[in-house]
Amino acid sequence: MLFYHFNRNNKLNVLSLVFLIIGIVMFLIYLVLYLLSMNKKEENKRENIQLSMKKEEPKPIEEVKPQPVKKEEKPSYKTTSEHKETTYKRSSYSIYDVDDIYVKKVGYGPILRVTGNRILDMRSNTYYRLQGNMLNQEDSGPIFEINGDRIKSAFGGYLYEISGSNINKVFGGFYASISGNYIALYDLSEKYETTGSLNKKQLLIIAALLFGAN
Repeated sequence: MLFYHFNRNNKLNVLSLVFLIIGIVMFLIYLVLYLLSMNKKEENKRENIQLSMKKEEPKPIEEVKPQPVKKEEKPSYKTTSEHKETTYKRSSYSIYDVDDIYVKKVGYGPILRVTGNRILDMRSNTYYRLQGNMLNQEDSGPIFEINGDRIKSAFGGYLYEISGSNINKVFGGFYASISGNYIALYDLSEKYETTGSLNKKQLLIIAALLFGAN
């Protein structure tokens, strides 16, 4: 309109000029608002993208520390040799002492060894075992039988008896004497020494093995 009046009258119309200025100002305001809204939309988009990225970020995996494995305690077993030794000692326990006691012939050396209820005749390397009142030769059979203060052949008559400190023949009288750890024949022709104390059963066996059926 402004150009129309200007071309027609060659004069500027004030009202038209005012409308033109108002239009330009409104256009500029619209343009500024449009640009601001577009900018805000862009910012909103960026914020939404950032939020979505944060949501999609994988959570850090917690490191699982391995639990220490408890070692199983193995039951302790005795070695075969220890087991055998224990078994031997238990089987040897009796009313007798299990220490070795030697019977020595004075002037010659040891001839008998007493270990609890086992006796070794070192002259012939023969082992005997006392079971109850019977003395058995190992791998053989009964040799002597003890009855109270007396000892007899397993299949024969009585041999010796102990009376106080004397060893007597049952049918012959005084034969040897006991004094401390010494045993001596009545005529002192033979004398024996023991390295430990012997009980009555052991002394009867020693007498029978030393003197036999003489």
